[in-house]
Amino acid sequence: MFFLPPFTADLPKLPLENMEAHAVNRLTWIAGYDIEKHEWVTFQGLDCDESSYDNRAWRKLVKDQQTMERMQSLLDTIGCSPDIPQSERVLEGMNVVLRGALGTGKKTVAHAVCNMLKRPMLDIRVNDIPYLADVELWAAKLASLAIKWNALVVIDRGDNIMRSECANNRERINLMIRAFESPGCICLWPSVLTDEQQALLRPFSAAIEFPDLDLAARRQRWLELFGRDDLVATIFSTKRASVPTVRDTEVCTFLREIEKISWYELDGSDIQDFMNMARRLAGEQDPTPQHVRECLRLWDVPLSARSKVVRFLALREMYLREEPSLLRTR
Repeated sequence: MFFLPPFTADLPKLPLENMEAHAVNRLTWIAGYDIEKHEWVTFQGLDCDESSYDNRAWRKLVKDQQTMERMQSLLDTIGCSPDIPQSERVLEGMNVVLRGALGTGKKTVAHAVCNMLKRPMLDIRVNDIPYLADVELWAAKLASLAIKWNALVVIDRGDNIMRSECANNRERINLMIRAFESPGCICLWPSVLTDEQQALLRPFSAAIEFPDLDLAARRQRWLELFGRDDLVATIFSTKRASVPTVRDTEVCTFLREIEKISWYELDGSDIQDFMNMARRLAGEQDPTPQHVRECLRLWDVPLSARSKVVRFLALREMYLREEPSLLRTR
């Protein structure tokens, strides 16, 4: 990954003393999704605005089958659905690790499920976690608040401690996992863990795997960010570089440019960062794939010789298949 993921807010630590008053500021309702801004519409606090809450807003962002399958896997695991908000299965408490590299959709799934279930997210940062001597009481209090507010706890960057070789750090996590096994508590752990690292921790209730982005997934992500996700299903195959069947010359050119930048092996976070850079580079104009390519060049992002050759052949095939239909439109 090219950029360290930024903290989205400079929040004070969450202390045990007077925790409820502080933790209520961490409650976030995922009430909608803004397509133009490419971000979730959220409300803070105990109550959300019922009149503007859309529990189907996740569909504006999640369009690929893989992410939908992981959402369903999570819903099945925690025993919840929009029609049945909580089942008896959750009476045992649930710790679910969402395991995969950065930018593979773990946070997206967590937000989408909260939106669908109309339950607030209780966002906990790694710097909130106290030292070993205090963590047991702290985690127990946090679990009780999550149950009281019917919130899903999400541990942000907990793997910074989970991957530690220090036994004390692993014990801090184990005490948290145990506390979140309280009846009615659901905790999600988006993490980048190996099998060996996870084996050193107290067992989670379940693990959901998020594979690295392949070419098709990167292509789809770029199309979504450019607001052309309508082309995902109709233009590209999910298994291989396919060719457009449209006759619009501008669309064909756009798709070739998308194909060029999709061969760079970026994770989802990097794709978002380079898109943000392209928007700044474009100024008042709409960003284009050419702006992204310029940013990739400025950052000297590598593309292997093999990828260059395969990309050239894929682009050549696209052009050759476009050419007859384009000639018929002239």
